[in-house]
Amino acid sequence: MANGFTRFFKAIWYTLTGRAHETADRMMENPEAIRGAYEEIIADKKGNINRYKAAIGQLIALVEQKRSSVKSLTDEVTNLEELKEGAIAKAQQTAADLQKEGMAAEEVKQHPEYTRCVTAYQGFNSNLEEKNARITELEGEIENAQADIDTHKIQITGLHRDLEKIKSEQSEAVADLITAKEQEEIADMLSGISMDGTSAELSRMREIREKAKGRSKVAQELAGTDSRSEEQEFLAAARSSSASDEFDALIFGAQQTDTTTETEPAKKTEDSDSELPL
Repeated sequence: MANGFTRFFKAIWYTLTGRAHETADRMMENPEAIRGAYEEIIADKKGNINRYKAAIGQLIALVEQKRSSVKSLTDEVTNLEELKEGAIAKAQQTAADLQKEGMAAEEVKQHPEYTRCVTAYQGFNSNLEEKNARITELEGEIENAQADIDTHKIQITGLHRDLEKIKSEQSEAVADLITAKEQEEIADMLSGISMDGTSAELSRMREIREKAKGRSKVAQELAGTDSRSEEQEFLAAARSSSASDEFDALIFGAQQTDTTTETEPAKKTEDSDSELPL
């Protein structure tokens, strides 16, 4: 039961979100809306690039600090090397002076002035080893950080190229939408011209005319007026022919009678001549 309610509410949610997306998509067909959306994307990309640059700047600053530390440690190492040499020189001078006084080597080693030189030398040497180790460590960190910086610089360059592509894509997208909208408007206009009010009214009148003719024909067939129309047509033709004969008789009737009378005696004479004996 619970699963059924869950699916039901999910279906409602999907329907609402789907309609919202459809509405948003229709709104985004506006060129200015597309331009604004691209501007937001470009602004976000610029923000990311600037933050990236800031992080790389901090890394570069850290590397510079480490390089400064290496330089400082190197100066200290140089100084410690000199101090070591000074401690050795001082110990040698002390030993020589004490031996001139007749002191044995073992006694010289126990002499406070000599032991002071030895202690100083050991301190300088220990400090020198620590600083050299730190320099080696810092140089390794600087090398790795520099490799990362170089990689980040390449990535920054790629991000700038992508940003330029998005700017170009923005112009193309806006131009495409404007062109598509204009073409759609032209197509709608042409469609309106081909199906304007005059054409529609003319088609309607022709349809009414054909319907009226069809109804008239059906009514005539049902009432039998077609056969009566034919009979009237035939009677009219007969009357016209009869009237024409009567008219011809009135005009040419006497002449035709005389011609017939003259022709018949001649014919009889010809017949008598043919009966005479030879």
